[in-house]
Amino acid sequence: MADSKQFERFTSLEELLAAIQRRPAAYLTKRYISCLKAFLDGWHLLAYQYGVDVKGQALGDFQDWIAVKYRVTSSQSWADIILFYSQDECDALTNFFRLFEEWQQTVNATL
Repeated sequence: MADSKQFERFTSLEELLAAIQRRPAAYLTKRYISCLKAFLDGWHLLAYQYGVDVKGQALGDFQDWIAVKYRVTSSQSWADIILFYSQDECDALTNFFRLFEEWQQTVNATL
């Protein structure tokens, strides 16, 4: 039987993203922004289905911030926008973490 202590439980997106940034291979099949997007979509769906309250609407707010930052008016996901302005999927993943941190600093500065 597996020791349940070996699995982390995340109640916020920020906790989960910090773990993914530390060890992407533990969560993503490839270091691609598209893999991160798929993982996070699945994580949110699972949390919703099991009634887990994940704090905040961070990705929705981040989506809006990215669209404004890059002046995108069409219906594109944050992952697609970041990928468009990156060299490749791997670079886009690196850029995501940088941009998410920048967005968090912006949010914290307004509180």
